[in-house]
Amino acid sequence: MFIIHWLIIFIVTLIIEIFTLSLVSIWFSAGALVAILLDYFGVLLTGQIIGFIVTSILTFLIFRPALMKFIKSPKVKTNADRFIGKTGEVVKEITSLSPGQVKINGQIWTGKSMNGGTIKEGTMVEVMDIEGVKVVVVEKERGLV
Repeated sequence: MFIIHWLIIFIVTLIIEIFTLSLVSIWFSAGALVAILLDYFGVLLTGQIIGFIVTSILTFLIFRPALMKFIKSPKVKTNADRFIGKTGEVVKEITSLSPGQVKINGQIWTGKSMNGGTIKEGTMVEVMDIEGVKVVVVEKERGLV
């Protein structure tokens, strides 16, 4: 009797999942399939709704963690992390409005201040983190390390 409604929910949630590929609505698709089966076997609407909700929640809780491992690509390590903890020299002033440049082991990096403040040219700094292609630094002289 309500099979058409459940079928519409199934198709819509499946289409959403196909376009997003982010494991958002596939759980409702599974719930709608169970509701379709329950409707086919003559279960009342209340039972179909309960079946839909329980199946959607269970598939989400059971399968999502396992599937997320396959969907998320692993973080690729680079050699850039070897610069964390190294000392460098600011060769172009770092301000809160624009990144500067830091020379570390003979290489010039785009640098930004960890606290967002200004670091003058010639200041010795320590690399605290790397964000993309920028080193995040703190001044050595101020004892912030």
